[in-house]
Amino acid sequence: MKALIELFWFKYSQLQYAVKTGDDLLITILDRELEPVLSAIYQEKAETVAEARLQFQFILDLLRKEADDVSSVLRQRNALQALADRYLSAGSGEVLGGAWVQPQAPVAVVKGRVDEGFLNEAILDCLPDRIAVITPDYRYLYTNPVNAARLEERPMDLVGRHIVEFVGIQRFEQRVKPNLDKCFAGEMVDYTFAKDVENRTIVVRCRMTPCMSSTGKIIGAILMLQEIADRRRSIAA
Repeated sequence: MKALIELFWFKYSQLQYAVKTGDDLLITILDRELEPVLSAIYQEKAETVAEARLQFQFILDLLRKEADDVSSVLRQRNALQALADRYLSAGSGEVLGGAWVQPQAPVAVVKGRVDEGFLNEAILDCLPDRIAVITPDYRYLYTNPVNAARLEERPMDLVGRHIVEFVGIQRFEQRVKPNLDKCFAGEMVDYTFAKDVENRTIVVRCRMTPCMSSTGKIIGAILMLQEIADRRRSIAA
């Protein structure tokens, strides 16, 4: 339950960013990705009181965020009624605080893909390397947990933030921005750089791949950052 709700809010934050920037293609894609996640949250039967409380709280939170959207308000009202009927009705066999029946298997949800096939977050989330997707205005659209942890942030908290916050203006202007611009122009970029961390040198390989939509439009750059052995230190040894 918690994983589904976190996935929804992650996608929702991406959608809000797409709306803010007026990216109609991305809005359409994210709308399509959010629907099955939302349906899964509605349909999953909680196994504990705590999980049921999460469902109710989620719908209330969504009601507050979508208060100006009449159709959304009506949908959340109906969802609240459905949950009340499911868990609180005397004949349901699933009264909160009482005996809980074995729930049905949760609806299978495949984590969304920004470009309908090329970027599968379910796969990227599991990779050991640092992965991020940067939009053409140099902001985070996605980051996997490994990269977020290195930046001491949660993945969902990075969405919409400018990359200059994390690399600094000098490095951004001299190295990151020129390479991103090449990637946004359709090039695959591959370079290495060294940095000092806690009095030791770390060599990082950075690969940038254009993130394409199903219509061929470049909607970002996929970054893969991989730490490699420092050969200079090996030679010196």
